[in-house]
Amino acid sequence: MIFGLSLLYWGLWLAILILWMGRFVTSFLSIYLVSALHLGEGVVGAVVAMYGFGAIIGCLFGGALSDRFGRQLMIIIGEIGAAAALLVVSVLADPVALGAALFVYGAFASLPSPAIAAYIADVVPPKRQQRAYVLQSWAINFGYAIGPIVANQLIKISYSLMFYVEAAVMIAVTILLLVFFREVRHLTTSAPAARPEGAMSRNWRRVLADTPFLGFSLLMFGYFLVYFQSTSGLPIAMTDLGLGLGDYSVLLTINGGMLCLLQIPAMKLFARMGNSRVLVMGLAVTAIGYAVQAVAHSWGGFALAVVLWTLGELGTFPIATTTVAAMAPATARGTYQGVYNVVWSVSIALAPLIGGWVIGGFGGRMLWIACTVVLVGVTVGLRVTKGSRDAAMAAAMGAEDDSQ
Repeated sequence: MIFGLSLLYWGLWLAILILWMGRFVTSFLSIYLVSALHLGEGVVGAVVAMYGFGAIIGCLFGGALSDRFGRQLMIIIGEIGAAAALLVVSVLADPVALGAALFVYGAFASLPSPAIAAYIADVVPPKRQQRAYVLQSWAINFGYAIGPIVANQLIKISYSLMFYVEAAVMIAVTILLLVFFREVRHLTTSAPAARPEGAMSRNWRRVLADTPFLGFSLLMFGYFLVYFQSTSGLPIAMTDLGLGLGDYSVLLTINGGMLCLLQIPAMKLFARMGNSRVLVMGLAVTAIGYAVQAVAHSWGGFALAVVLWTLGELGTFPIATTTVAAMAPATARGTYQGVYNVVWSVSIALAPLIGGWVIGGFGGRMLWIACTVVLVGVTVGLRVTKGSRDAAMAAAMGAEDDSQ
């Protein structure tokens, strides 16, 4: 045990960290299509959107398949398939072919996400799952902060090198899991989630009949739509106010730096609070941040807003994943995480469309006002539905204890 978590968890944590340090193609994809392939902006938007649609498919089926065939298999298939798709993307220039390849890449790249989230619940006791998911979030944020730095150096040599390096990272992590973590594979195939009774159709019916979970996912969908305005609506709104791309980049650095510095210390505070309380407080602070953003006219105002909604972000993503894991029956953890990840993927696709429409028709301030209203509604909704979520989590834990 290290930091209260088993070596099984830490092996996967290391793989997550390496993967996200090498996951940078999507961040530079639009730049590559415009600068290297000289595609028009409208075409670029349609091509990049295909990745998001593929991600929806990957999340939708990745979790359910991991319940049926095991977590490890889905992670390996996802990484190898994504690596192969990336190599294909690197040699294509036709927009239609690129869109098709990116759809495949998005589907394979998203297969492991629900399997990883479910696997953590498989190997970590419920009392320590909050810590496990917070550390997972830290690994993702740290890797995501380092990845673009590496990619920027690769692009100076060749855009193609960016694709090759990310594919190599995916293959290396797959080999790492196959060679050095055989006990992970053994545990995955014998875990409750992989037993025959966890049939896919039965798990889907269970998810669709789980009102507390569906209500929680719907509320988080509202939050995600707002969250992704930070990468879609925010740069447009700042540009309209005369602020440059450099000003926006510094805000992203502030966001990533705060998450890396504060995520682990925040664990001690979160451990003394229930999941629902952390979520409600995180959403409330986020709402305040967007309210400040609605009246911001200078870089300093936007910086204050970013600091506030970053503090809120500390208590949303990992705690929400912990909540989903706690609500899911052991035999359907992957399916639950898959549906939850679909909400995330759909938000990625819709947020730019909604943000661009609001800014184009009503201006940036109206977008931030609307975001604040949505966040207040989500906060109230989470508070009102706390009882049903707690009951669902208690029922899932009771059923797991009975099965043991």
